[in-house]
Amino acid sequence: MGKKEGGESNEEENYTVTEVKEGHNLLGAPTFKPLDNGRFKCVETGHELLAHARDSYAQSKHCRLGLIDSALAKKKPPLNMFIQDPVSRSKLKCKLTGVTINKTEEHIWKHINGKRFLNKLEKMEAEKEIPNGALEKKGEEKGEKKKKKNKDDDLKKKKNKEDGLKNMKKKKQEENGMVIAEMEDSIGTDVDLEEENEFWMPPVGDRWDHDDGGVREIDGTGEEDEEAAEDGKNNARELSKRTKRMSLEIGPSNFASRKKKKKIDVAG
Repeated sequence: MGKKEGGESNEEENYTVTEVKEGHNLLGAPTFKPLDNGRFKCVETGHELLAHARDSYAQSKHCRLGLIDSALAKKKPPLNMFIQDPVSRSKLKCKLTGVTINKTEEHIWKHINGKRFLNKLEKMEAEKEIPNGALEKKGEEKGEKKKKKNKDDDLKKKKNKEDGLKNMKKKKQEENGMVIAEMEDSIGTDVDLEEENEFWMPPVGDRWDHDDGGVREIDGTGEEDEEAAEDGKNNARELSKRTKRMSLEIGPSNFASRKKKKKIDVAG
């Protein structure tokens, strides 16, 4: 009996409290089940101990590893994201990131709070919230929008190209029209000058009746001279009327040639 009590006292001395670190008591306290002999049994590890040794045992390395193995077997969070490393018994492998870590609460806590793990977890939860059909539909809609945008860009480029060609064609037509108008104006001016040049006018002092406009001398045959002068005036009026009428009916160029002929006939 004494030995038993002595053994229990030595057992209590071995349950030393570890240093508090990050992830301390991450998996909580162990579960103790009372026995008929007054002792308690740890459900997770199967270890039996006295009632007053429960607190110190709960912080021991043996108990904490037992809690990790129990949570890993039962897939209890956060150990449901890990599996036992097949190479080493003292390590765990993350199913989400594929990273291998030490089998301690400290390293488990650091890993599940790291950026890599959180980013992967967020992505996984987003995929779970959206059904596969909806995800595919969303991808198809995104592809259709991209395709439509590319089509609109192509149409816009084509339209801009056509507008540019139309503007160039219109500008070219305007330039050609201006050139034609200038040519027509030039031709019209030349025609007017030719018509003016073709319209014959008798030079000063060269009249068909040889009248230079000076003072006529009156000789003894006054009546005959007056009759001749009157006939000359009548003939001049008649010729002027005929000339105007012919210029209206025939045109300036033909009239000029005929007038020249008339001058030749009269001179003859």
